[in-house]
Amino acid sequence: MILFFIYKLVQGFQMKKITLERLLYKNYLKTSLVSIFLIELFLVFFYFIIHKNMINKSSEFLLNNVENSISLIIGNHSEIIKEEPIKSQPLDHILKYFIKMKLPYDAKLLIVDSRGEMLYIDENLKELLNIPTDKLNILNHQNLKIVNYFKEIMKEKNRNKIVLNEKNYLLFSRKIHINSLYVVAFIEEDNIINKINDLQKYNDKLAYMVISSVLIFYIMFFFYLSFKAKEFVDKINAPLLNIVEVTKNLGIKKDIKNLESCGIFEIDRLSTNFNNMMVELDTRTNKLVLEETKRVYQEKLANTDPLTGAYNRRYLNEFSFEYLKIVKRENKDLSLLLIDLDDFKKINDTFGHEIGDIVIKKVVEISKNSIRESDLIIRFGGDEFIILLPNTNIQSARVVANKIINKINEYNQNDKFHFSVSIGSAHYQINDDSIDNIILRADESLYKAKKIGKNCVV
Repeated sequence: MILFFIYKLVQGFQMKKITLERLLYKNYLKTSLVSIFLIELFLVFFYFIIHKNMINKSSEFLLNNVENSISLIIGNHSEIIKEEPIKSQPLDHILKYFIKMKLPYDAKLLIVDSRGEMLYIDENLKELLNIPTDKLNILNHQNLKIVNYFKEIMKEKNRNKIVLNEKNYLLFSRKIHINSLYVVAFIEEDNIINKINDLQKYNDKLAYMVISSVLIFYIMFFFYLSFKAKEFVDKINAPLLNIVEVTKNLGIKKDIKNLESCGIFEIDRLSTNFNNMMVELDTRTNKLVLEETKRVYQEKLANTDPLTGAYNRRYLNEFSFEYLKIVKRENKDLSLLLIDLDDFKKINDTFGHEIGDIVIKKVVEISKNSIRESDLIIRFGGDEFIILLPNTNIQSARVVANKIINKINEYNQNDKFHFSVSIGSAHYQINDDSIDNIILRADESLYKAKKIGKNCVV
């Protein structure tokens, strides 16, 4: 059941119509957004690589900067001491220069001579190094790690790291060649790292701002691009829809306007070709209509009586030949009325041939008004007419015949010259081979009508 539902769902998606508008809009938007997204993703990725590298470089630079700063401060104080005569410089005086130094990052100072004797130590540093007195030789310290550190310092290794009370301290040292003194600065690593962490936090905030800006830009660009995509698609789709609308009305409406230029070369070319096609089609259509009109007119002249507009004997023969096949095959009813004007020669002799023509036309007019559209009137001779009544039995045919006679009698009451008709009726029989068989029986009925007094139906 679930598989059937999925199949129907997929089938529904496959059957969904894909319009040109949707296809253009979807592809344009998808291509543009994916491109922009990849570019922004690359920029964000590139930013974070630079950001990480910048933090590492900043940390390294900061440590080097601390080392250089301390070395420079100690070096400057050394130069000041050098300018004074050595003999006039007692050790305490020299130490004061260094003790008064303002070192960055809350550095704690320790000064030893070449033998390791401590000449000065910061009070806080005493507790860290666990030194009870100022006169202790640092090389005799009970902590061998500290002893090894200071041995390396005396070998003029400029920087080391030491752990004191579970805290990391950086050691920056400088040898003062006057009196062979070693000035050592202890800086708690956290003091430096805090600066790096501040830089890290600042860069993190900056990163969030960059990401937020990128997202905001992407969302804004999405709406902008969506609008531009719709505008672009409409520019292409509107003239195409116009062409579709024109082709839909082609042949239905006559007042079809020419397609206008839209500014797109290919579509303008299509519109021009379509306009030319419409002109050519209109010309050919008019020519065909004229030829068809001529053909219909010629055919009508060949098949109709010029005086009355009724069909002639030629048409009767052509129509009846084909229609009798249908009547035989489908066993349909077919009745025939043979109408003859009574004493028509007397009308012509008394009132003239012009009145005679009027009477003939009046018979046709009254007959047409008395029958159905599917029934046929044929001028069979000078004053004889045949009415073919498809799908009509003989009783119904005689009703139609009496209707014609009654209408003629009504007409005679309002006209100065009178005329009447006799009507013979007959219907199709299974042994009939042609229309002539039916006409022959109708003619016999007509003869009987004439014989019993005319102006009647038999």
